[in-house]
Amino acid sequence: MDNPEEMDKLLDSYNLPKLNQEEIDNLNRAITSKEIEAVITIIPKNKSLGPDHFIGELNQTFREDLIPVLLKLFPNIREDGTLPNAFYKDNVTLIPNPDKDNTQKENYRPISLMNIDAKILNKILATRIQQYIRKILHYDQMGFIPGTLGWFNICKSISVIYHINKMRGQNHMIISIAAEKAFDKLQQPFMIKTLKMGIEGNELNIIKAIYDKPTAKIILNGQKLNAIPLRTGTRQGCPLLPLLFNIVLEVLARAVRQEKGIKAIQIGSEEEKLSLFADNMILCIENPKESIGKLLEMINNNNKVAAYKINLKNSIAFLYSNNELKKELKNTIAFAIATKRIKYLGINVTKEVKDL
Repeated sequence: MDNPEEMDKLLDSYNLPKLNQEEIDNLNRAITSKEIEAVITIIPKNKSLGPDHFIGELNQTFREDLIPVLLKLFPNIREDGTLPNAFYKDNVTLIPNPDKDNTQKENYRPISLMNIDAKILNKILATRIQQYIRKILHYDQMGFIPGTLGWFNICKSISVIYHINKMRGQNHMIISIAAEKAFDKLQQPFMIKTLKMGIEGNELNIIKAIYDKPTAKIILNGQKLNAIPLRTGTRQGCPLLPLLFNIVLEVLARAVRQEKGIKAIQIGSEEEKLSLFADNMILCIENPKESIGKLLEMINNNNKVAAYKINLKNSIAFLYSNNELKKELKNTIAFAIATKRIKYLGINVTKEVKDL
């Protein structure tokens, strides 16, 4: 999967957004004492400890002594593109997924507990990127974007369902697409290449350094295991994680939007095709018999270089069509067909408006 030529080929095939030079220069400016102090001020005081065993309250108490030290350290990282060894080290605690079999390893979510100085650096980078995130991400991505909420997507999905219910000749599908361990399996080389949509120079060098040689000690039954290298995925618990993941996912989202073979649902003058909340994706399509094949082909091509894999068992769809087509599609597509409701962002969305 680590094939730079294939990655470049995939990225070059889509019309991806890019920041202008002024915005890139702003991202690459030197880190200031005000930025460091702003992050220290908002660090939660009693979060779980990283390998350094420092809590946020300690940094806040001694901020006047700490800021000058970090103000000397961060420019060196920015110029050299290397981190202090301590910044690469994480502890990982495993959080069981509710209502899942806890004897199976795939039903645990790994959360990275980072050194607090590394968190400060990553939060500064994330805050800078956040200024321009709407120039990189399409407006249908609502996950971790200031000023947006998950219920925006829920309302949009209900509006599409209402529109379909009013139509006489129905030939539509609404699919809730579930990714398979999306945060853990992401290919880091592909992530770095994708960031070049708008992140260049020193900012990109720091992010490269963060993912150059990270290691983690898994905490299991209260004991730390030996350190292991982290070669794939993004670190859940890192302030940069939501932004980096959304930017990488934007490649697949742009591909779906630009593919004419995947036909959107037309509502008046507007086309409704995608709704995203991080990796929670709702796809609204017409002519599912033709569109599904193109969709799966596109996802498979993306998976070859980005390792973004669809969990077919957990992906589920509403199918609106005549009985003959329903029978044909049920026998040919891998998605489960829901007859009454789909759970999306914790809310039961029903197939028929009257059942809401």
